[in-house]
Amino acid sequence: MKFDNGTEQATFDKVVSELPSLIKTKCKGYDELYGYQLLPGDYYKESIVKALLYKFCKANNFEYEGTTSALCDTLNWRREFDPLSAAFSERHDDALVNVGILTKYPKEDSNKRVVTWNLYGALITQKHVFDDINKFLRYRIGLMERSIGLLDFEDESNNFVAQVHDYDGVSMWRMDPQIKKCTKQVIAVFQKHYPELLSAKFFINVPSLLTWVYDVVKKFVNEETRKKFVVLNDGSKLGQYLTSAPSKLYGGNSKDTLQAQNVKEVKPSDYTLYLFEQKVSADVE
Repeated sequence: MKFDNGTEQATFDKVVSELPSLIKTKCKGYDELYGYQLLPGDYYKESIVKALLYKFCKANNFEYEGTTSALCDTLNWRREFDPLSAAFSERHDDALVNVGILTKYPKEDSNKRVVTWNLYGALITQKHVFDDINKFLRYRIGLMERSIGLLDFEDESNNFVAQVHDYDGVSMWRMDPQIKKCTKQVIAVFQKHYPELLSAKFFINVPSLLTWVYDVVKKFVNEETRKKFVVLNDGSKLGQYLTSAPSKLYGGNSKDTLQAQNVKEVKPSDYTLYLFEQKVSADVE
């Protein structure tokens, strides 16, 4: 963690010290964030908690009110939306599961070791997946949560996720209102509840007729996020940025296919498993 001045350090320290009170008074005691326990307990780890709080502080320019408001909003959203269930318990539409790929590249450059891939070309004939925004959102949040499960918040070289959006084969798409609505909703949730977790976002195989895709996305994100965008008309150039990507189609060094690289099983954190057990017990009672 780096602080540019004493004010930033003071704000961070204040957030840390007042966290128990904030959770009790504004979050109904809910103390789970990305699968980690925020309050001292059997699953608490101070270094991870501080790393997560630092991300919220940085995203809110180390302004105390903004940081605590954003943090409480996120905890309350997590309590109601239950993203851990979306990641580890729920079954999603097969059409969505087949286009959301999760890869782990241990030898990749800093903070490009965990990558989520969104293969939108496979959805050309299955636009029904966008009909129910909540279902699409739960699938996409679930993928994000599982990618977070592969991060190490004690390692500054692996505490961000990279994203690839592959639009190969979607040149027939137009500005479909429902697709636009789903895209806007996902971006809004990521912006609000997953701060400082994106290292880079690659838009690949984007033909000139599909520039609206990028135009739509950039309207709903802040300047810092836009700086992380890379648009590549030729997907085979992605290997220049992700050397561990498959050589076929993406120009990386790996001879494996993307499907072979897919990490299908991500182990939930111990605290996540504990919360699941508590929920089952409550349902039984």
